[in-house]
Amino acid sequence: MTITSESEALQRVRATASRQDWVVTAPQLRSADVDRNTVRRMVRSGRWVPLTRGSYWVGRDDRGPSLRSRVQGVLLTCGPQVAAAGPTAARLLGMQGLPREDGVVHLAAPPGHEIRSRPGIRVHRSALPPSARMTLRGIPVTIPVRTCADLLLQLPRTEAVSVLDSALHQGLLSEPDLLTIPPLLSGRPHAPRAREWLRLADGGAESPLETRVRLICLDGGLPPPVLQWRIRDPEQGRSYRIDLGWPAHLVGIEADGEAPHSTPQALYQDRHRQNRLTTLLPGLTLFRFTWSDTHHPPLILLPLRRALGLP
Repeated sequence: MTITSESEALQRVRATASRQDWVVTAPQLRSADVDRNTVRRMVRSGRWVPLTRGSYWVGRDDRGPSLRSRVQGVLLTCGPQVAAAGPTAARLLGMQGLPREDGVVHLAAPPGHEIRSRPGIRVHRSALPPSARMTLRGIPVTIPVRTCADLLLQLPRTEAVSVLDSALHQGLLSEPDLLTIPPLLSGRPHAPRAREWLRLADGGAESPLETRVRLICLDGGLPPPVLQWRIRDPEQGRSYRIDLGWPAHLVGIEADGEAPHSTPQALYQDRHRQNRLTTLLPGLTLFRFTWSDTHHPPLILLPLRRALGLP
């Protein structure tokens, strides 16, 4: 292949890849007149990254292939009956609260489909009617209701409820949607516990940390009556919100995530906000708990119980 023809071929490759998350398949490379020697050279140089059997990432991002690119690399090679599912679908949909990503792409494929699980790919055998799937910017994924039903069966309790809360809070699920999940659980392993966890969902939680704190309070017999307790400030013409509230006892909890509250400016704003709240609600007891506190529930429950006047 001459330098000119190779340059033109690579331009054709990038034009194709730009429409599918910078991924191309082996048949598409052949259609662009890219020979095997060129493919091997591009891979050895690090300019292209093999994704799965028969697909390559040809992007130019120092961070490497994104989740979308890795999913595309699989789906472009396995036919239209397969869709991203479980944790992978949840991440693509923007749900929060999942365990740390382990690099595995989760797929739903019908029984008898030729694709098999292998390192980096987990295939879940399941009938997937058209109503249970959608296309998300070019990638087939299970719809939010189906995704949440699957995760209720796959995840530990805290993560499963966190994902449900996130989906509700973001509008990916509605309250009526929750009623459609139990039939999707029937006859599947762990369905009884999943139905119990489903009842714990609350879209008022704005972050996985708030969900964790809320579940600790529930398990400790101290369920918060209010999420996002709104405190009006007529003087300043605004309102404040406290993550979890016991208004009758003038007790509240703020769940402080590390990223939003770690900068000097954020610390200053937090102090100003807390001072203002105690001015608006004399006698207010406002606790602030972090992610590390949730690993030791007594650090949350003991002071909360005392503030509520309970033994």
